[in-house]
Amino acid sequence: MRDEKFLLTLEVAGRKYPLRIKKSDEQAFRDAAKKINTKINQYRVAYGGGNSRMTTQDFVAMTAIQALAENFSLGDKNNTKPFEDKIDSLISELDDYLKK
Repeated sequence: MRDEKFLLTLEVAGRKYPLRIKKSDEQAFRDAAKKINTKINQYRVAYGGGNSRMTTQDFVAMTAIQALAENFSLGDKNNTKPFEDKIDSLISELDDYLKK
């Protein structure tokens, strides 16, 4: 019952977006929308003052680029493949040693 889908409407950059999500994912989506809005506002303050020709769409794009760059960076940090390879190599060496 916890993963039953429902309609959640989130506001991002002043626009409402209806999303059908699992109930168990609700808080993650709400937190994501909040973080996106915060980042958009930070870009708006940093780059939107004065005679800037930047639009809300520009700030949304900048936020998306930053979020994905952070995601890719975290993916690299969480890559356990080199460790798995080393462990496999050590197990193989140990097996070879024990067979002697």
